[in-house]
Amino acid sequence: MLWSISVIAQPMVYITDTESDDVSVISCPGNVIIDTIPVGDTPFGTAISPAGDFLYVTNFFDNTVSVIETATNSVIETIAVGGFPNKAAITPDGSFLYVVAALDDVVTVIDTATNTIADTVLVGFFPGGVGVTADGSSVYVTNTLGDSISVIRTSDNMVIATINAGDAPLSAVSSPDSSVVYIVNQGDDNISVINTATLAIIDTIPVGIIPQAIVFHPDGSHAYVTNFIDNSVSVIRTAAGAVVDTIPVGIGPISIDITSEGFFLYTTNSVSGTVSVISTEQKRVIQTIKVGDSPSSSGTFITPSEPCFAPQVPTLSKWGLISLVMVIGIIGFIAIRRKSALQS
Repeated sequence: MLWSISVIAQPMVYITDTESDDVSVISCPGNVIIDTIPVGDTPFGTAISPAGDFLYVTNFFDNTVSVIETATNSVIETIAVGGFPNKAAITPDGSFLYVVAALDDVVTVIDTATNTIADTVLVGFFPGGVGVTADGSSVYVTNTLGDSISVIRTSDNMVIATINAGDAPLSAVSSPDSSVVYIVNQGDDNISVINTATLAIIDTIPVGIIPQAIVFHPDGSHAYVTNFIDNSVSVIRTAAGAVVDTIPVGIGPISIDITSEGFFLYTTNSVSGTVSVISTEQKRVIQTIKVGDSPSSSGTFITPSEPCFAPQVPTLSKWGLISLVMVIGIIGFIAIRRKSALQS
C-alpha cells in the first residue's frame, strides 16, 4: 500500500510509409502499431521537435511538409515548400526547421512558432540530406549530385563554406558535442568526418554497401550506419574511427534512430516493409515490426522520453509518502502506549 508505480512517458516511433501516404505510430514498450496518420504524397523525411510535441514530415511529390501534433497524432498544418522536399532537420531549441528541396537546390527555413517560411537558402546540386549541429550553430547540407557539402550559419542563414565530399553524399549528422559531423557517402561506401572548427575532412571510415543514414549514440561513443545493399547496420567506435561490429537487419534498410537513453535502435527496412529493433548492448535485432509499404522516416522519428522497455522502479508517490508517515506515527503511538503500560 505504501508504494505506487510511477507512470512515465514512453517513446513513440513514427514511420513514414511512402507508398500508402501515411505514418505508422508504434508504441514503446510493446512495439505495436497504435495509430495511422494520413499525410501527403510520398512521405519521406521526418524530424521530431526537441520536446517531442511535433513531428514534421516531408511529402516528396506534394512539395509540402505535414505538421503533426504528437499528443493527438493529427495533422494540424500543411506547409508548401520547394520542389521534392527530401529531408528535414530541426534546431536544438525547436525554433527553426530546415527542409531540403532537391529539385530547386534550396533549403527552406520554417519558423516553427508560426509554421511559415522564414528564409530560403540556395545550396548545391540536388541536396539530399540535412543536419543541424548539436549546438545549433550550423546546418550541413549534402548536395547529392554535386558531391559537396554546404555549411549554413544559422544566425543569418548564410552559406559560409562549401566542402568537397565523397560520391553522392546523402546524410549529415552532428556528434553530441558538435565537434564533428559525419557525412554518409553512398557512392563511395564510406563516411567523411568533418571537423566543425576547421571545416576540413579529417577522416574517412569505410562501411557497408550503399550506406544511407547515420545516428550517434547519445554519449558519442558509437555511431550507427544503415547499409542498403548489405541489409545491415555498421557500428562505428568513434574514438577509433573504425567499424567494430555489423548487425544484420531487414531488407533495404534506409533510416535509423535511437532512443533518448541509447538502449535501442530502430531501422526502417524499405524492401521488407519492416522495422528492426536493435539492442545496442546486445548488438542484435530483438524484434521485427511489420509496417506499411516502403517505410522510410529519413531523419529523427523517435520522441524523446524516459527509457523504452526499462523497468519502472517503484517510487513513493504523494499518497504513498502520506501513508508511510501515518504508519510510522501509528507505530510510534503503539510503542509509547506499550512503554507507558510497562512503567505502570
